[in-house]
Amino acid sequence: MNPLRFVTTRLTSLTLSAMAPALVLAAAAALSCGAQAQAVYPDKPIKLMVPWPAGGSSDTAARLVARHLQDRLKQPVVVENKPGASGNIGTEVVAKSAPDGYTLLLSSGPFSVNPSLYRSLPFNTVRDFTAIAQVANTPSVLVVHPSFAARTMAEFVTLARDKAKPLAYASPGNGTAQHLAMELLRQKADLSLTHVPYKGGAPALNDLLGGQVPAMLSGFPEVAAHLKAGRLRALAVTTPVRSGLLPDVPSLVELGLADSGTAGWNGFHAPAGTPADIVRRLNKEINDILAQPQVLEQLVGLGFDVRRSTPQEFTAFVNQQIERWAQAVAISGAKVD
Repeated sequence: MNPLRFVTTRLTSLTLSAMAPALVLAAAAALSCGAQAQAVYPDKPIKLMVPWPAGGSSDTAARLVARHLQDRLKQPVVVENKPGASGNIGTEVVAKSAPDGYTLLLSSGPFSVNPSLYRSLPFNTVRDFTAIAQVANTPSVLVVHPSFAARTMAEFVTLARDKAKPLAYASPGNGTAQHLAMELLRQKADLSLTHVPYKGGAPALNDLLGGQVPAMLSGFPEVAAHLKAGRLRALAVTTPVRSGLLPDVPSLVELGLADSGTAGWNGFHAPAGTPADIVRRLNKEINDILAQPQVLEQLVGLGFDVRRSTPQEFTAFVNQQIERWAQAVAISGAKVD
């Protein structure tokens, strides 16, 4: 062997041997720093996308939870309203965001309706999202104007079976959960109904209060004050059992007029691929917030039936809702291009 090459090789070997402990320590330090950096969540503001206009019941609930969440996480939780296309515009933004826990979605009933209602969506509701935690169910309630002859659900069914005189009912629009739930009731009870769709819940409710239409299925928060004041009368709720918010009002399931319950709901989702440790952290924080008596009191006061869940339970719930609403869409024939 060339003496010079031997000496060079030997020196290199000795140098690497001497450096080995330092390299191991440096690698360990790098791994430690990486782990620490990954563990520090959150280290910047979080955006909570609400795909509905500001001021509605879902937006109010989102802001209440967000306020407490930022106190616990020590980072701002900024609520951004991006309404349109029955919630699909804001939902798409979250679906296409980085799965890092810094963009969250306030999901709700239409999240589970739209996969069947829309012929195509710019995202896949099942594959593109990770469930974090449910916040609440919102019972829908069948309400009538005080001048309407029916005072019970049995009387309503009798009147609504008159084929010669179909009973008109208002809804916030074609394909909305309220419209679809009424179509399920129509089929189950063999009713003769005429659907009167409006461009939103507010104008529909205004005409109901004015007596232009006799009946409407509405989310409880929107009609709670009117029920209390006697401006409307409640006949039934769509939850599987009676709601604690309306304990004297029977459920459609209880009356044999529905096979299973339908209700509005709210929860938190993140983009698919969000790290499991971040999902667990957010789930714990949200459930702890919902367990606080003052938060519970405020949400109940807004008309919400608070629900705490694991991510797995919330995933199962949403999948069940998607299946249920697919049946309702098929029955109604409603479609949106």
